[in-house]
Amino acid sequence: MLKLMSFPPGMQEPSLSPFCVKAMILLNMAGQSWAPDWQADPRKAPLRKLPALRTPEGIVPDSGLILRWLTGQGADLFPGLGLEERVQAHMLMRMVEDSLRHGLTHDRWARDDCWATMKFAFFASVPAPFRVVVSDIMRRQVVQGLKTQGIARFSEADRLTLLGADLDALTVQLGEGEWLFGDRPTAADATTLPVLSMIDRLPVQTGLQANLRARGNLMDYVARGRARLYAGLPVSA
Repeated sequence: MLKLMSFPPGMQEPSLSPFCVKAMILLNMAGQSWAPDWQADPRKAPLRKLPALRTPEGIVPDSGLILRWLTGQGADLFPGLGLEERVQAHMLMRMVEDSLRHGLTHDRWARDDCWATMKFAFFASVPAPFRVVVSDIMRRQVVQGLKTQGIARFSEADRLTLLGADLDALTVQLGEGEWLFGDRPTAADATTLPVLSMIDRLPVQTGLQANLRARGNLMDYVARGRARLYAGLPVSA
């Protein structure tokens, strides 16, 4: 049986990491037998980040490489898609992970009102006497990373303008459809659903959350995705 090294569940999600949830969904889509290997400290993983998949051939780090590994095992994670649609799916996945996901990270870590809740979710396994110190150190590192990446340099209005364009693209791509590329979920849905779901479940209302919730087709998509793609996954209270 495959073992997925993953951050544990939290905030009603199968994991607090959208990349870990993506990997879980991909494994299920591929029909693989697997079990979670909960890890609170990513430093044990090959790239010092999670998820990572333990396979008979060795550890496969990163959700993108897990996708490629599953494809190499014969799984079709873009069912029914032609070459052009597969290219479109790839670009959409990059947008979600390299743009919209940074908006989620910003609201979780850089906003004081969100952080007041998120720090307890992120660092629940750290003994109470050390939790404040450890969480403060990690927060400074993450926020500095967001500044280096650039998302934390924008004003709130400009940041929401840019992230709103990502949501616009998803809104148009989904349209009135059930999934992003037709009547069957693909790796694009495995990538997108966790990010949208976690934005919806931010502990306080943010501009990004409000923008998402104002889009009926995306919220229906989130509900549909939770019902189908989260089915059987561990979900915390």
